[in-house]
Amino acid sequence: MRHEVRFSDFPGSLYAAIGTALLGSLQFGYHMGVTNTPLQFIAEDLRFSLERGSALVTSALLVGAAAGSLVAGQAADKYGPKHSLLLNNLLFVAGCVLTMTTPFGLTGMVAGRTAIGLACGAASLYVPRYVAEVAPPGIRGALSTCCQVMVTFGALLSYCVGWPYAAERAAFIKIGGLDVPWWRVMLGLGLLPAIGQMVGLAACPESPMWLDWVGRKPEAQKARQKLLGAAAEAIDSLDSLPADSEGLDEANLPLTERRSGSGSISGAEQVKDDQAGTWEDLLSMQYRRIMLLAAGLPLLQQASGINTVIYYSSQVFRDAGLRSPVAGSVAMGASNVIGTLLAAGLMDRLGRRPLLLFSHTCMAICLIAMSAAQFSPASMQVEGAITLSAILAYVFSFALGVGPVPWVYLPEILPDRIKGRAQAACTSLSWVANLMVGLSFPAMLSGLGIGGAYLFYVALNVAAVAFVATYMVETKQRSLANIKKELINS
Repeated sequence: MRHEVRFSDFPGSLYAAIGTALLGSLQFGYHMGVTNTPLQFIAEDLRFSLERGSALVTSALLVGAAAGSLVAGQAADKYGPKHSLLLNNLLFVAGCVLTMTTPFGLTGMVAGRTAIGLACGAASLYVPRYVAEVAPPGIRGALSTCCQVMVTFGALLSYCVGWPYAAERAAFIKIGGLDVPWWRVMLGLGLLPAIGQMVGLAACPESPMWLDWVGRKPEAQKARQKLLGAAAEAIDSLDSLPADSEGLDEANLPLTERRSGSGSISGAEQVKDDQAGTWEDLLSMQYRRIMLLAAGLPLLQQASGINTVIYYSSQVFRDAGLRSPVAGSVAMGASNVIGTLLAAGLMDRLGRRPLLLFSHTCMAICLIAMSAAQFSPASMQVEGAITLSAILAYVFSFALGVGPVPWVYLPEILPDRIKGRAQAACTSLSWVANLMVGLSFPAMLSGLGIGGAYLFYVALNVAAVAFVATYMVETKQRSLANIKKELINS
């Protein structure tokens, strides 16, 4: 019998745990966007070349993120996603302190941004994993999408706190009688969510799924009870039912996929679930389609070109003749947040695959419009208006699918045996692609102009539509066991 799961079915402790974990995503988004607006003033104050420094400051975070995400999977397997996320804030704190106080010019800024990058890369793995593992399946899609909501909200905050630079001149604040550059305050504000998360996570339970996996079943049951309240017993009572029983709804499935009677998954997957896989297992034929999707979707997310806008929106708006680039960046951030909130409501209704197909298609159309505006003989004012409209629609389209879906999808399709290493490898690969986009886009802007540069990303979005249509399996309202049954050995 089907039962519609409601958010009110679960206690506040579940949402407190998820909300606290999501502060990691907020930090991720904030630090990704915080240098967008004030970078030229940072360069002037620290006396380094803007052209050279912008690439180094941006790439330092991305290199750090690629390295951080690569080791994060094994750390989460060993210590649990909650405890790993808690300790990860020490890197955020260290990086914030170094960047906001650095007297060492570009060297100090790059060192601090590298530390923050390590923390961002790890958080981009820990947060989705923790949320997916504690969220009840019937509302898992919506809650997992909140990871991307908080990333976009963090980016929007970073644009808003840069508003004192809207007049394109240096900004200061009086602290102890001294004129402190506003960019130092912007970088220092990153300390607040880091400290808040460390305090909050101390009171949150560890992932019951991870506790089960490492054999700490009494602790897992206690954590499940705290997170699910009265619903815990009803959900756990379904443990003995086959995952593909007729009429069994995904919303009624237990919190963990580790069940003795979970249906007949392929023999290769019947390896003891508490036996961690190796790096070589990621190349095994039985996981071929899973790894193709797990690596392909995050790579296509970067290939969509979104970070060319996140990192360089002010420059793009300025080149397009927009009067206030900072206002354009704030509007862009708001569009991202609104689109992602809408995606959270649609994720468990329309499904992951339709949202992704629609998102990539609309992004390609928006980029074509943006390129056409650059090649048209229209005035700078008209060109700027068209560019702003196209970018806002492009970011909104990204937020509807390309942004949230990969990070909702990966925890759903990855078997527990390879989850830590697979998430680490795929997330790190995504950050490397992010780095390549960040480093190459300024040269593309210089050589091809806005119109030519974005036509390149049109082609990549079209390729993404073909990939999703060919390989992606829908996971909406399906048991985790059935998803893996279809994907393993396929």
